[in-house]
Amino acid sequence: MKVIRILVLCSTSALALCGLAMVYMASVRGTYVPGVNLIQTRHAVTPEMAEQVKKLDRKIGKFFQLPDTSGKPVAIGGQGPKPQFIYFVKKGCPCSYDAEPIFHKLYDQFAGKIDFISVTDADMASAKQWAKDLEVPYPVVADPKIDVMEAYEAPAATYISLLDQNGLIVKRWAGYSQDYLKEMNEDMSKLIGEPAQPFDAQYAPKIKTTGCAFDNYQETKQ
Repeated sequence: MKVIRILVLCSTSALALCGLAMVYMASVRGTYVPGVNLIQTRHAVTPEMAEQVKKLDRKIGKFFQLPDTSGKPVAIGGQGPKPQFIYFVKKGCPCSYDAEPIFHKLYDQFAGKIDFISVTDADMASAKQWAKDLEVPYPVVADPKIDVMEAYEAPAATYISLLDQNGLIVKRWAGYSQDYLKEMNEDMSKLIGEPAQPFDAQYAPKIKTTGCAFDNYQETKQ
């Protein structure tokens, strides 16, 4: 099946939002985002990566409290009223742009029942711009020292950790794909005690895909 490329002309002020719309319309990275080459090969999740994410299953995630882009303190890990879906974003990573709209859609599926938190290696100014341009509907936390990434053993963008209300890591994923998103939907539904509802993964890749590696990441010794 051929992929149809759609060209959209945007004003300078609307480039980021227009690029986001194009992500929805194309099944590959045909989006234009200033300074970011989105037309590149996706990074495949290796068998080693798929195995490594199981290391923290059923362990308590490290607690952090960091401000989001609005200045509000956000608890990552620890006990809380809702489970948490924590995923990681790398500044300038094409895969982060590619996956972001899908995570928004997953958020809509569980809005009010599971807290979503996006953690980026960008500084606060860039994190604010990301949250604004991509209209992120939940907290975006800036972590330029990648302390959270290292604590949750997320060496690359689009890694995901699902925590229960007690801060226990239920499951982690090394990226996103049609199959991974199906698993996420099912595991999140099970976590809140509800039957899984159909979830349209849209243009998500069939091959398990991860993001760009974080600079200066150091593996935590468990």
